[in-house]
Amino acid sequence: MNFRDLGGYPVGDGRRTRWRRLFRSDSLAALTDEDLEHVAALDLYRVVDFRLPHERELHPNRLPAGAAPMVAQVGFWPDGVPEMLAALRELRIDAAGIERAVTGHYRRYAVHHCAEYRRMLEAVEEAAGRPTLIHCVSGKDRTGFGAAVILMALGAPRSVIVDDYLLTNACRRDIGHLMPPGTTESVAEAFTAARPAYIEAAFESIDTAFGGIDDYLAHGLGFGEQRLQRLRECLTEPATGSASLLSPRRAGNP
Repeated sequence: MNFRDLGGYPVGDGRRTRWRRLFRSDSLAALTDEDLEHVAALDLYRVVDFRLPHERELHPNRLPAGAAPMVAQVGFWPDGVPEMLAALRELRIDAAGIERAVTGHYRRYAVHHCAEYRRMLEAVEEAAGRPTLIHCVSGKDRTGFGAAVILMALGAPRSVIVDDYLLTNACRRDIGHLMPPGTTESVAEAFTAARPAYIEAAFESIDTAFGGIDDYLAHGLGFGEQRLQRLRECLTEPATGSASLLSPRRAGNP
């Protein structure tokens, strides 16, 4: 499953993100009993759920017995998603059309959904360093940009943020069987893959609308230097040794 720890990333000033504090995932509805044991060991304090109500009702989260993390329901779809999904179902969109649609979604994440990503950062802030998980359905798009925002806030360079985003390709579920019959491989790949052009479109949108990440965080999300410093105190630590982006814990099951 697409569940991984956001620990170990360099964030400047000789620091890195702390392990076992921030996690990103796809749906928690299909967790196996073994998965539940791993999740229970994380002792989650907060969960940020980007799914819409109908997505949550169709596939309720499965959490360990006795676990009661506070859940922030921040569900949304960017404009254009229903139309794209309808075109997928009816086999009337090609790979290039999917790429254009998804690229547009990422541009809108940055500009049209500041309220949702502000609420996500507030949930992380309220957790004060206690374990927090963000997730949606596939863990790629809404969650992918959410993880990018968290790493931006903690001071990670753009190259590291892109690397984390692309790591989804190493651990995403095989969902080919969920695509409509007759879907071509190129369309399925464009829909399910994490592509550099997608996350770069979000960065371009931030640069155009806000002039850069600092102003996006401060004016778009309401996180100025003081709030960012508190996040960094809770969620980063002095860097010692090295950590691979493809460590087993990050690329595999929790």
